[in-house]
Amino acid sequence: MANDLIYAVRSSVGFGLRKGLEGQSIFEDSSNPKDNPCQVVKFSNNGKLFAYCDGQKTRVVDTQTQRILHEFDLKRTTHIVFSPLDTHLVTYQPYQIYGPKTSENQKPDPNMRVFCLKTGECLSTMIAQKKDTWEPQWTADESIVARMAGGEIFFHYKANFTEKSDLKYTMKGMGNFALCPSTSGLPHLAIYIPEQGSEPGRVQVLSLEEKFPVVCSKSMFKFDKATLTWNHKGLSLADWLIHLTAHNARSALLVMASVDVDKTNQSYYGEQQLFLMNILSGDAYMVPLAKTGPVYAARWNPNGKEFSVCYGYMPAKMTMYNTKGEPIFDTAEGPRNDLHYNAFGNILLVCGFGNLARGKMEFWDVEKKKEIVSIDVPNTTMFEWAPDGEHFITATTAPRLRIDNCYRLWHYSGKMIYEKTFDSPKEELWQDASHPLNNVPAGAIRQQAAYVPPHLRNKSAAQRAAIMESAAPTAIKPQQNQPTQQVNEKDRKIRQLETKLNDILKLKEKQKKGDILQKNQLEKISKETELQDELEKLKLLP
Repeated sequence: MANDLIYAVRSSVGFGLRKGLEGQSIFEDSSNPKDNPCQVVKFSNNGKLFAYCDGQKTRVVDTQTQRILHEFDLKRTTHIVFSPLDTHLVTYQPYQIYGPKTSENQKPDPNMRVFCLKTGECLSTMIAQKKDTWEPQWTADESIVARMAGGEIFFHYKANFTEKSDLKYTMKGMGNFALCPSTSGLPHLAIYIPEQGSEPGRVQVLSLEEKFPVVCSKSMFKFDKATLTWNHKGLSLADWLIHLTAHNARSALLVMASVDVDKTNQSYYGEQQLFLMNILSGDAYMVPLAKTGPVYAARWNPNGKEFSVCYGYMPAKMTMYNTKGEPIFDTAEGPRNDLHYNAFGNILLVCGFGNLARGKMEFWDVEKKKEIVSIDVPNTTMFEWAPDGEHFITATTAPRLRIDNCYRLWHYSGKMIYEKTFDSPKEELWQDASHPLNNVPAGAIRQQAAYVPPHLRNKSAAQRAAIMESAAPTAIKPQQNQPTQQVNEKDRKIRQLETKLNDILKLKEKQKKGDILQKNQLEKISKETELQDELEKLKLLP
């Protein structure tokens, strides 16, 4: 199966699809990538189709035959959505209003389109003003699709996108919504209403009937955002009954309430609280966290019967909970800020990416509550599981990081299978969308390479040394009795100090703009003079 896995790669030299253990190219689009960069890529739910926009057109490709099935004259597409059964494709372009500002004839251009994937026909065009809430949501069997416009949610039955909706819900000031994908019983709708004056914010779960009766409700103070996540992707009635019997599962909603600014000035991440809403019992309560601090990630297991949370000031903690919000397992504290279940929910990755440059990855057996393996993948900016649940892909992408620019394919046992580096100054990996692969010794990850200036890349070690020798000032040339290793160590320390000072400059710029800094950030700024003195002393050393 590993040889059938497909992944997409976006870079400064073009866009393409790769397949198998050695990353065999099966589809390429390299037409003017600098002038017309590929803006969005998306696999269908069953992996048989792939859609992308190259800045000229939006295309749909058959991943098995690599044939372009549909080509739409849409060059500004920034978001693409496949319906759950891959019968429809929805595209979104940035909202714009045409006509002179003083003209009464100003009108918005339709920026949301629905296409039939069987025929390629455009079924409907609509106007979606808000990028955060434009995306339509379906039940798993596509019997109902919902879309939000202003303070209204429109429901269309049997994917019939027409001007007239079959059902409509109106709530002034509504922030966002989440349609329960379950196809068993009566569908439910979760909505978030932010604070309004003295009224607290609240999340409500409504039954999808004409009068929308409230099934469950939770009020929340001091928060201005809420992420709503249902505990299952949707099952047939027969599967759902088996699911209930086997796991005593409950329809449940996880609510991450957040505010960007922590008024206590303790967290750079703002402030978060996690709530659990049980639909069958009507209960809603705060999830108990064993450590104070930010909530970095909260994920449902795909089986719907448990969820995991990564939280707390560093070193962070990870705890698993059941659908009653009761802790069932937690790990020791460590440098982590994200969680990823594989497609089957039997393996959980607990990891530290982004600002945690070490890139520590811990793979856990969910059923046995036992760690399988732990590896370090420095400078990782992107992770994604393959659909087979055994392989995954990691990447270091620009512009987030240009050092160690590459992607790697792995097995969950810690074996790296394939690595593709982008070392040339003309090549940068921008993003990849995955489906990865299998075999290389555990720990075969290469260590983070030292920075190589653009003019020295693609040259041999001897050529680099000769150029550096001729260009280096006399004061820092290695003496005959001085080991090269000492010079390299000095350069390494200088780079570390310069990096710290650059970080301090960025923090001071934020401070000037009025941003509230954390205690540890203020401590960094206070060490500026000390670091400058240390740097000057290092530079004076022979």
